[in-house]
Amino acid sequence: MSQRAASQPIAEDETSPGRTQRVALLTNWLPPYRLPVYRDLDATPGWQLRILVGSQAAAGWERAYAGAHARGRQTLDVETLRSWSLQRRVSVHAEGDASQPLELQLPFGALGGLARFRPDVVVSSELGARTALAALYALARRIPLVIWSYQSRAWSATAGPLRRAWRRALLARADAVVGMGVQARSVLRDLGVPDARIFDAPNAHDHAGLLDALARSDAAARRAALGCRARVALVAGRLVAAKGLRPLLAAWRALAPELRRDWTLLVVGDGPLRGELEAAAARAQPGAIVCAGAVAAAEMAEVYACADLLVFPSLGDPWGLVVNEALACGVPVLCSELAGCADDVIRDGENGWRFDPRSPAAFSAALAGALTCAELPAMGARARDAARRFTPEQMAAGLRRAIEHALRLSA
Repeated sequence: MSQRAASQPIAEDETSPGRTQRVALLTNWLPPYRLPVYRDLDATPGWQLRILVGSQAAAGWERAYAGAHARGRQTLDVETLRSWSLQRRVSVHAEGDASQPLELQLPFGALGGLARFRPDVVVSSELGARTALAALYALARRIPLVIWSYQSRAWSATAGPLRRAWRRALLARADAVVGMGVQARSVLRDLGVPDARIFDAPNAHDHAGLLDALARSDAAARRAALGCRARVALVAGRLVAAKGLRPLLAAWRALAPELRRDWTLLVVGDGPLRGELEAAAARAQPGAIVCAGAVAAAEMAEVYACADLLVFPSLGDPWGLVVNEALACGVPVLCSELAGCADDVIRDGENGWRFDPRSPAAFSAALAGALTCAELPAMGARARDAARRFTPEQMAAGLRRAIEHALRLSA
């Protein structure tokens, strides 16, 4: 199924230098928070953008697309490809047994989708089958290829020799490579990509939408309904081992009781570890640990507004979008140095702290320092300032620079 409300007919004789440039972007799905980025790209003068997504995510993007249309916003040209997928577990760091489920897609309809659109440049996300097909099409049609690669040091370290060789081969074919920040740039250099072909597009939250929701939130009522204590340390995301939840529980228990007497550890999300976390909450004193379950994305601003601190103990996320969102809501972040966002977003002692979740002593010390910090409100104000650097417009600008670079090389 294809939605082409925003696209123009493709003429057979569009060969003049001043014609519209057709940009194809292949990705696995279209999450709502990414819509502002794609709208910004789609508004680029002289471009016609088509987004080709895997069929397994059709329901997700169709809901987002319908919501955007209902709000009267710019529609997008989206085509759902025929695709085969499987679920498998992948390690997020080389040490220990932390892993998380990952959907691997083989979008066998990609070549047909590209042939129908006849792009002037192909942008493909990740370093799997999707990008291999995009590279094959770009090579056959002699058009530029841009690879959009999510990387963190911890995630990259799990790759064996064959996978690294595969990634090197794909990246060598790209005319431009888009990373998400400092860690991604380091990994891409290590995989042989020269600096001149690397373009930064740090991950972005829906800044305007989040602030709008924050203005309409009632944090006091939410906090009371949850049964939280005077101060809240929030953990939000999928409840899987890769998020560092077990080290967090151990560090929380290791704190002196007087340090956490006024604090609630508020856990928001769902996943395989939910039962384990609920059992820990049942054993603790009332209000010490609260498991709120999954919360709708539209309500997360109110949850952030409840918090005095976000704890993000990830063992290897490529980025960590909840960090962006918490900062935008004025919440300082205690952030794992293994998260891909840590080097770009967190400034120690200014808007949060970085720590190593693999070290129980370091984790407990960092947590104790954050809970007893008298500067948390002032850090919250600086957190809002930091979040302004990670807007959809900034992310779109990084992607645009990479695409323009690739198109210039082919001119």
